[in-house]
Amino acid sequence: MWLKIIIVLLFIGNLVALGSALYTLLVDQGRGGKRTARMLLVRVSLAALLLLFIAYGFWSGDLGLNAPWSAVHAA
Repeated sequence: MWLKIIIVLLFIGNLVALGSALYTLLVDQGRGGKRTARMLLVRVSLAALLLLFIAYGFWSGDLGLNAPWSAVHAA
């Protein structure tokens, strides 16, 4: 259960970082852009962590495929 909470928090953090980067891009309007680049670096780092946690969840068995079209559930 803790893994799903971490994944949701990382996803929300990723969206917040993307929104912050958009805001700084619009506010700065081409003057430097170091804040925008820093926020995009945070976003990429959060996305990498998100992928690592999802991969760990599949590897450990805490996450799985439950889609009806998945070949795992085929009879």
